[in-house]
Amino acid sequence: MSELETAIRAAVPDAAVAVVPDAGGFIVRVISEHFVAVPENDRRSSLLQELAPGTAIGVHTWELLTPSEAEWFGDLTTEPAPPPGWSAAFNRAESTDPAEVTFASDLDENLDSAPVVTFYSLKGGVGRSTALAAVARRLSSEHGLRVLCVDMDLEAPGLDSLFGITHKGESDRGVVAALLQYEFDDEVSVLDHVVPVDDTGRLYCMPAGRLDSTYAARLRSLEPEIWYRERINALHRLIDDARRSNLQPDVILIDSRTGVSPVAAPLLFDVSDMAVICFHPHDQARVGTELLSRALLRSTTRRHAHVNLTPEPRFVVSPMPPGVSAARLADRARSWVDEWLAPFRATRADAPRLAAEEITHIVPYNAEVAFADTVTTDKERLYPYARIADWIVQIVPEPAPEPALQHRTSASKKGALGELSFSTDTAERLDNEEFLQDYVVTRQVSETADPDTPLILGRKGTGKTALFRWLAAGELKGWAPVCVTTPDRFDQRPDWSFGPDNYAAIDAQISKVGLDWGTFWQTLMALAIYRTQTMGGLGAPHPAMESLESGDFAATRAVSEVLKDPMGPLQCADWLRRVDAHGEQRLLLLFDGLDTAFGHTPDQRRRRSHAIAGLLARQADLAPKLKRLRLKIFVRQDIWSNLQFENKSHFYGITRRLQWEDQREYFKVVLKRAVRSEAFREILRAVDPSLTASDVASWSSDQVDQAWSSLVGERMRGERTAFTSNWVWNRLADGNGDHSPRALLQLFAAALDWERDEEKRSTYDRSVLRPRSLALSLEQVSDPALSALLDEEFQELRQVATALREYGRTPIGEDTLRAALGNTPEDLITLAKEAGLITVSESDGTSRAFRVPDLYRWALSVTRRGPM
Repeated sequence: MSELETAIRAAVPDAAVAVVPDAGGFIVRVISEHFVAVPENDRRSSLLQELAPGTAIGVHTWELLTPSEAEWFGDLTTEPAPPPGWSAAFNRAESTDPAEVTFASDLDENLDSAPVVTFYSLKGGVGRSTALAAVARRLSSEHGLRVLCVDMDLEAPGLDSLFGITHKGESDRGVVAALLQYEFDDEVSVLDHVVPVDDTGRLYCMPAGRLDSTYAARLRSLEPEIWYRERINALHRLIDDARRSNLQPDVILIDSRTGVSPVAAPLLFDVSDMAVICFHPHDQARVGTELLSRALLRSTTRRHAHVNLTPEPRFVVSPMPPGVSAARLADRARSWVDEWLAPFRATRADAPRLAAEEITHIVPYNAEVAFADTVTTDKERLYPYARIADWIVQIVPEPAPEPALQHRTSASKKGALGELSFSTDTAERLDNEEFLQDYVVTRQVSETADPDTPLILGRKGTGKTALFRWLAAGELKGWAPVCVTTPDRFDQRPDWSFGPDNYAAIDAQISKVGLDWGTFWQTLMALAIYRTQTMGGLGAPHPAMESLESGDFAATRAVSEVLKDPMGPLQCADWLRRVDAHGEQRLLLLFDGLDTAFGHTPDQRRRRSHAIAGLLARQADLAPKLKRLRLKIFVRQDIWSNLQFENKSHFYGITRRLQWEDQREYFKVVLKRAVRSEAFREILRAVDPSLTASDVASWSSDQVDQAWSSLVGERMRGERTAFTSNWVWNRLADGNGDHSPRALLQLFAAALDWERDEEKRSTYDRSVLRPRSLALSLEQVSDPALSALLDEEFQELRQVATALREYGRTPIGEDTLRAALGNTPEDLITLAKEAGLITVSESDGTSRAFRVPDLYRWALSVTRRGPM
């Protein structure tokens, strides 16, 4: 009978006691009538008071039950769990049963203690220890973390040398000495075995020990195989005592022995939250690293959370040689990793997908680093290891928010999730009342709405049509709107806002009578004003426009009749002059929907260019002559760039491009909709009462940040990871850096749906939406974004999209893309860049490579691998 079991029986006479060891320590079940009179929440504390201090060390689970309660519990096996050895791990690796894979980085809550990250390689010479030292320095200096590095490469120690602290070690200090003390159940002070690396107080090293006449003897005395059979697990105690020490590390980095060593197995398959696997993509490493990867993904760490956690694999390909073979080897490594991950993807439906490009990092060969005696603090030399540090930061616990604020978020979240709504309809489809309620009059809106700014450039989805609709609703004070042309799906689309067939008929008519497109537009403006405004005694611009029947056919016929009449265009021009001179109000003539109204065939696009050039030329001609009439013309940027007409320079200085250049102005679009929820407003009142006392459009930058953090958190994962604002801003940008409010709303609508489901499984009270909801919803934004680009704007780019999808990776070399496009590739590549489907990734002056932005990457099934 164990000492622990004897002590429990003494404290609770006549109890049935079972003490079962497992990989994490001990499970203790005590069944007794004694517990009938003890509330369930008090049983553990009352029992521990009866036990001597230190008796219960290693117990992670207490089951303190009455006999009736015990009937509902299954049998507690008394067979000790097998130690986390290589044989068992490789047996798991060969299993074909589905495996539940949940990583520490998948959790919304913090880990309960400092994460353990093991650096491992099957073979030496791949820069494993160098990577650990470089990452430790970067975590300490760049991220401000307190880092403890543990040298578990006991047969070939040297981590202290890389830090330049060899001379500071003592003979009876280090990992080997500490583990031996634990094995003999001696009192151990972990700090006696730790050496500071520098003077910052943030970086520490626990060397293996000083190599002298006693080290080999101590090493031979270690028995890793008995750690999991004894009441006190020496390895667990070493790590737990380090966490609880005054050092209080934020993260523990372990340098493991290479190969299939007895110590490496428990490090990888039991104590590690993340395993950084270093390898070179040589055929000799493939089979072993694959087996290791699958063993990791079928393992469970000793850490106790609400779900079983899997050691999180990360792959470092090192050293990558310079030259033409580098890209080929990098692609080979990622392809291997993709194959190793494939069997586990189906089990992670509610978590970020396992993809090689996300968890694989290439470290280029650097002779200065390879032959250096130590890993220095030089930022340039540490930079190649930055991504590894970023991986680790994702699982470092972050400080808890203020209790009062957290309580308010928790209390109001359920109501907010029920009330929040992020409409994803296009501006032309929204209900008018809803549209005006949600529309944010930003600084950009005020500038572009200026009547003396006749030309507005912008992509579909950047708010061009939303501004048109706001103006069409008469929201610009002092100006009455007249819709001349509108988007196809606009609810109040007038009969004279034509489509491809109407414009084809008009084109034929003006060619027949020898007129230009400017004359047509002037005639159409007269018709639009006559049909929508009360002109008092001015009559119709032309007899053909009187008593006009409804429908676009009647409007097309009336305009044609005017154009056929030699005096018709002059009559309309004179009528407009009289309206401008004697009209009772100022009129703002709006032209939108021109991008798609003419159709998408080559002939239709040529007609569109001539027509829009004619409209702009006529505006330039009329502008100096008009006092009460103003034109507001909305045109796509690439169309404007390719137009050629006389007096194009007239528009220099009086043109505005709709482009979201300010993050916080962009985020007001989604926050304006969020504050419609009273429950969310309650959360904001707890943060800053001024947030609910003013309109979102007038919020300062600090107020936007406060509201944004309340809605979706400040950081993606932990206080030192990417800001959620930067993450969203970067992911929703197209190749030109343009941002679509529609994509932002789609992202939050999808994140809201996900959060409502996830909240039923696990609660989260740091913000209304947990940051993870954004990452898991991005894919749902990519498909409609690509569809809008190809179906509504640039149908001619479908060939480019097909070529990118078939290539399957980004960036893509220019020669490769040209070959895939066949005839006239230059025109399509230029258009794809102008549309933001691709952007120049790199250029050496003779050849270029193009990158697909994240906004479209998911929809195209393109991975971040680069040219083969």
